[in-house]
Amino acid sequence: MLRMKSTCERCSAPLGLADEAFICSFECTYCPRCADHLAHSCPNCQGQMVLRPPRTRSPTEVSGQRFKAKLEKLLS
Repeated sequence: MLRMKSTCERCSAPLGLADEAFICSFECTYCPRCADHLAHSCPNCQGQMVLRPPRTRSPTEVSGQRFKAKLEKLLS
């Protein structure tokens, strides 16, 4: 499962679940401004940054107790 980090790794700007953000293959996360400044190349791994898929709500809000219990077990 994709980790949806809540801040930019470069400038610490807040990033909501539905906000535009860019990630590399290691899920380093950057706001659009920092991604542009870095030419969409991750300074940590030199991987290409791509647009992160947005979510409208947290996975723990998804209905279905089996999924929620499994997710909580993975996150703990």
